[in-house]
Amino acid sequence: MEEYNSYKEKVEKQHNKAIVEVVKDLYVNEDIGPSVSAKKLGIPRQAFIYFVELYDLKRLKFANSKKKPSPSQEANSSNRVID
Repeated sequence: MEEYNSYKEKVEKQHNKAIVEVVKDLYVNEDIGPSVSAKKLGIPRQAFIYFVELYDLKRLKFANSKKKPSPSQEANSSNRVID
């Protein structure tokens, strides 16, 4: 946990913003994945994922997306006969 605090301080100092805002900008607003975001911030991917989970940003990112049907569900819906 102390390791993550050092990453938090580093990112906040570089960006003059709270870590949650920096991570949200990249992950939610810019729709950049964890690997690329972590690389941009100069922190390990696992640390970036830690912050995403800590601030529940995955739920925010996917709040408006609808679950896509699986291929089997699509096949079943196309085989229906409508009278």
